Amino acid sequence: MKTRKSLTSVKASKAVSVSCFIVYLVAYITRNTYPASIVHLTSANLLSQSQAGLISTCYFVTYGAGHLINGFLADRISPVFMLITGICGTAAANVTMTLVMPNAPVMTAVWCLNGWFESMLWAPIVAILSGMIAPSMRRKAMQAISSSRCIGMITAYLLTALSSYFNFGTAIPYIIAAVCALLTCVLLSVVIKRSFSADDVVEVGLPVKKENKEKQSRPILKLLAASGAFIFAVPSVFHGMLKDGVNTWVPSFLKDSFHTDESFSTLLAIAIPVAGLAGVAFGNLLLGNKRLHKNHSVIGIIIMLLTAVPTSVLLGAEYMPLFVGVICLCTISLLMESFCHIFSVMMPTEFAVFGKASTVSGIFNSLIYAGSALSTYVFGAVAEHIGWNMTVALWLSLAVVSALLLIMGIKPWNRFLSDPKSYG
Repeated sequence: MKTRKSLTSVKASKAVSVSCFIVYLVAYITRNTYPASIVHLTSANLLSQSQAGLISTCYFVTYGAGHLINGFLADRISPVFMLITGICGTAAANVTMTLVMPNAPVMTAVWCLNGWFESMLWAPIVAILSGMIAPSMRRKAMQAISSSRCIGMITAYLLTALSSYFNFGTAIPYIIAAVCALLTCVLLSVVIKRSFSADDVVEVGLPVKKENKEKQSRPILKLLAASGAFIFAVPSVFHGMLKDGVNTWVPSFLKDSFHTDESFSTLLAIAIPVAGLAGVAFGNLLLGNKRLHKNHSVIGIIIMLLTAVPTSVLLGAEYMPLFVGVICLCTISLLMESFCHIFSVMMPTEFAVFGKASTVSGIFNSLIYAGSALSTYVFGAVAEHIGWNMTVALWLSLAVVSALLLIMGIKPWNRFLSDPKSYG
């Protein structure tokens, strides 16, 4: 029987939890240094919008693929080793970016590596917080870690905006992010070493889960098709396009549509992740409704139709005040965070009866990042060659088509929910 070390001390568990929180917060700083600087790089004609979008696209490809592979590895090698490797790697990538700007091909290669290193962080954090700290602390720690993502993103955009405002140059945010990552690595190493070398650390057995042969032989693709979850695949890709496509291009959209300067556009973009913080709460509110409970397809339709409203308003961006445009973008961000929570976190739990919840979650996360990869290049190219009105029209069409596709999933998904075991 395999064993792992587990903390019993609440104090030590808090220290480890805080360290993991800081690690993931810093990870979102090192991840967003480039997206936050896109508007400055394109405005200075160091990169075209299509080149800038391609770099983000390649990042999401390696990030999405890395999630699948590193999630598998996290169960087999030391999660602390993975964390330290990922933190050091993303620090090195950020420093290297300052040396290779504005060479687009080399920047693409470096940022792809950053995507891989970033993908090494989430799975080991989950492994530590869900199985290696005191049991009484685990749920709170997992709930708290989700907020670190938005805080890190806000910090990255704030650093870039301030750097631009004080004319410090585009390299400073990358350097600061790298230094923070290395300091975090030291902090994590010290906390982990002290916490897990204490006398009250226990060895916990990890029994191998035994499932009947019928469950082990269930093909996941067949299960997804029979349950109707396959229908959610394309809307999930479109969601990824809307979520990260809009987030990536917000500063450029604000600058071009409302004629704000680069630093102010980046500063305004901070409102997007702030609004996103409310997205999970809104998703849970819909799930808690008696009529909508577990009816994920209908909830998805509601979210996408609501998304179509602010997107339609943005078609007239050149004729509206700036604050209206910001409110519309914030609303889209909130709704996309809700959709992400429903389809990458909550919906996959319905497959737990087959022992496939993690697998389904991984598949839908990959689909979302596939959409992210497509959007950052496509939207940048469309905005550059045709204009932002056509880009916003694409956002609107993605929301409407997603809602129409999700309608097809209502009946098969409800049948599945009524008796999931019969689908085995």
